[in-house]
Amino acid sequence: MNARFLNLLLKVWRLAVLAAAALLLQRAAVPQKHSNPAISLEAAREFFPAAAQLSITTSGAVAALDSEDAPLGTLVTTSPEADHITGYSGPSNLLVAMDKTGRIAGVKILESADTPSHVESLMRNRAFAQSIQGWNPSLEPPPRIEGIGGSTLTGLAMIEGIAEKIGGSHISMRFPEPVSLDEIRTLFPGAASFLQDHPRKGWYRVTAPDGSVTGYVIRTSPVSDGITGYAGPTECLVSIGPDQQTLREVRIRKSYDTDEYVERILEDKTYLKSLTKWKTSQWPSLNFEAERFEGVAGATLTSASIAESIRERLKFDAAPQAPKPANISAKDATLWLLLALALLQSFTKLRSYDWFRRVWQLVLICVLGLWLGQFLSLGLFTGWAKNGVPSSQAAPLIALTAAALLIPWGARRQVYCHHLCPHGAAQEWLMRLSKRQLHAPARVHRWLLMLPNLLLVSAFFAALLFPRLALSNLEPFDFWVLGTAAVIPAVLAVAGLCLSIFVPMAYCRYGCPTGALLGFVRSTSNHERFSRRDAIALLVLCAAFVLTPRTTERLEPAGQNPVHTLRGNAFGTTWSVKLKDVVPDQKSLHETLSTELVRIEGTLSHWSEGSATSRFNANSSTDEQPIPEELGRLVEFALQLHQASGGEYDITVAPLVAAWGYGPPGASHKPPSPEEMTELLTRVGSDKLTLSPDRQRLRKSHPRLELDLGSILQGYAVDRLFSLLEEAGCRDFLIEVGGELRSKNSWRVAIEDPRDPNKPLEVIALKDSALATSGLARTRRKLAGETVSHIISPKTGHPIASSIEACSVMSGTCLEADGWSTAFIASGLTNTENLTKAKTLKVWLLDATGTYRRPE
Repeated sequence: MNARFLNLLLKVWRLAVLAAAALLLQRAAVPQKHSNPAISLEAAREFFPAAAQLSITTSGAVAALDSEDAPLGTLVTTSPEADHITGYSGPSNLLVAMDKTGRIAGVKILESADTPSHVESLMRNRAFAQSIQGWNPSLEPPPRIEGIGGSTLTGLAMIEGIAEKIGGSHISMRFPEPVSLDEIRTLFPGAASFLQDHPRKGWYRVTAPDGSVTGYVIRTSPVSDGITGYAGPTECLVSIGPDQQTLREVRIRKSYDTDEYVERILEDKTYLKSLTKWKTSQWPSLNFEAERFEGVAGATLTSASIAESIRERLKFDAAPQAPKPANISAKDATLWLLLALALLQSFTKLRSYDWFRRVWQLVLICVLGLWLGQFLSLGLFTGWAKNGVPSSQAAPLIALTAAALLIPWGARRQVYCHHLCPHGAAQEWLMRLSKRQLHAPARVHRWLLMLPNLLLVSAFFAALLFPRLALSNLEPFDFWVLGTAAVIPAVLAVAGLCLSIFVPMAYCRYGCPTGALLGFVRSTSNHERFSRRDAIALLVLCAAFVLTPRTTERLEPAGQNPVHTLRGNAFGTTWSVKLKDVVPDQKSLHETLSTELVRIEGTLSHWSEGSATSRFNANSSTDEQPIPEELGRLVEFALQLHQASGGEYDITVAPLVAAWGYGPPGASHKPPSPEEMTELLTRVGSDKLTLSPDRQRLRKSHPRLELDLGSILQGYAVDRLFSLLEEAGCRDFLIEVGGELRSKNSWRVAIEDPRDPNKPLEVIALKDSALATSGLARTRRKLAGETVSHIISPKTGHPIASSIEACSVMSGTCLEADGWSTAFIASGLTNTENLTKAKTLKVWLLDATGTYRRPE
């Protein structure tokens, strides 16, 4: 066999050994999904001493309130969203406190898998705390951090973690409620969907059923949360035309100002309309005095604060997007330069000049050692193997690592140890202080040379068997940046440097496991042979494979499993999945779930123009039409529910729902006339539908019959997410889509009281079941003096006047629970009691008199 090929094969083997060692370390690592303990009142009082109670906001943050329920600020933990962000060697979980304006009031490190000495140094560093104090992650780019020495990567990762958790999420203490599609439709009645228009945080792009942009909606919070009238701030929604310039309408969303003054503004039909006369480009520089701006008499401050809020919002949007600051760019540039000069020395005769080498060593000691504090170490390598490489913040260090490993591997030149290690440079300088050098006898010298390799193997097994062991304490490098604060590294550093005065390069020769690691991959000639180091590496890998646990999963103690939340938007509402499982790739899982929801909405919702449902509705043929089997299964269930409810539940009510202003055409300003109602009722009735036995063909006997699956589609979507999560190996989770729930394992959930959402009717244990709730309160509105709701009777054509105000149903699937909750409200109280006896369902009812009934 060709000698060159054998040489290459052996080189590849050595890289494969490093890769296998990294995989074993990752396999044995304790998953860095932090325990994420519940935020306690005591923890909140560290930042807000007046805190008397805590409350969970709709955004998932914890609100700190005083004894009079007044907001003081919010608290969040960066885990799990930021668990993938690695500092020097691992991620950190932070408790972040923000004041009422969204600015950071303080940060506390709850848990960290980063190098302990770096974390401790950062906790004591005032410069780091000052750099993030007052930063608003929702609205501002990350701050530049200075003066944190060798803990820079750890600090940058923590700032990046805060930005990942909070940035762009608009956590507002005073206005935490997310914008809903119903609110959007009050400004754009024909809206089919809306999407946040990045990078304008707080701008929502509104689209029509055909996908065209009908305009934009902006909310003045949180930019204007600090602008108060008489008693507090006011949040407004502003609708803007497709040109992004023309203001169409200003609507007060919520206000903490005096009710009387807010009412005066609402009663004044001209004031809010007058605010639309300026373009968005004019608002940032608007001078109210020059424009002779006049507020509402008797509510001057309140009306002025509304105008100021809009100006502040649009001023913020008009400001150029500040680029992310180039953190430690000077240090990065310096490290790149040092790396380039080291490579130059390795491949030229420059290294042979004694004067140049002495100067270079001083540069390494002062610049790379004392100023930059960048060292390759076992702690770094094991941290990267377990938690990933921090590519977003450490490009120069990654390049340095690649050069240290690959150049000795390919070119037989030891770049790092000979030309880049400040500790080695310091030893070379110190050995010049003594004219008398001590040399160990040859036999002792050979034994001592084995020590670095023994330390390397020992450290490797220690990292496998004790994943939380800080390997940085086995080497002296932290002493350079942390001084005597790193006790063990300080002792090793001082002892090694002092010994180097008498024993040339004492630590490098007889004590450096990192040097042994770099030496393992180094080629010594063009005719490499399988040597003792390769045989030992093979034995070490085999032993490590036996000792390493078979799975990376670590079961948390009972009741201590961390809860990770995935969330997003779909069906004009929100969805979330709470997980107690260890999920290696949450981002990929989130994408899978989100994609499935988009698919369901685009395939089955009659709000989506290109969906199979919309195509069936638009086709006036009374012949059989091919449909997806998925749609056929939903129609089959709906037909069964229609029969069981005595015809009160019906998915063919789409024309009636649209006529009353609850369908895709948007809000109606008047109810259908008797003539229109008569015609509409001819187009309604599930008896006009015929489904083929294979559920792949559907026929309608009236050419204008239309389907509306809105009463079961969200429940079906929950069931689909349930299947995907099970396929992903998840075994403990809770799914919620628009209020419809399904659990795997046991979760405590609340049944909401529509009269007071802050006080649930009951908290129950939902175990391996689904719970869906339907109600009338949230959809009621006035139409020509009549109070109407979204559930329309297929028999009368009018919104139902049900004896049931709200109904929650527990069943095995969310599709069944969702459909039956609507059917029960449509059927009324008497029929519900009869149906419940025939079905194995648990039903909670709130009737029109306010009586709450639990299942027997």
